[in-house]
Amino acid sequence: MDKILRIASPQAIGVSDGLYSFVVRLNEAPAEHWIYSFKLATPVAREFDPERVVFDRQGGLLFESEEALVLGWIGHVDLWIAAANTQVAADEAAEKKRRAEAQTREERDLLLSRINEKFKNL
Repeated sequence: MDKILRIASPQAIGVSDGLYSFVVRLNEAPAEHWIYSFKLATPVAREFDPERVVFDRQGGLLFESEEALVLGWIGHVDLWIAAANTQVAADEAAEKKRRAEAQTREERDLLLSRINEKFKNL
């Protein structure tokens, strides 16, 4: 999976009672595993929590904020994006290693089976 990146500044798309709704565009729609990793990312603060971010397949990610907190939100969103990218890359590397180890075991078992078959009548 390619790294997910924020590709634009946040855009206000609504306001209600002094709370703005913002959309942040991403370079591609993230996979479910990436979103899960994003939601578990740190740091979390009272005002900034990845659980409060909503993902829209076409729009990017959405959050609500008071105007004074937008800079903090974007700083945290960037950290959470980086954390999710790191976690997904680590998970993919671990899966690749598991597959390689399984392949090696299968090849070893096949080799042993062939040699045992070869010498079974001795």
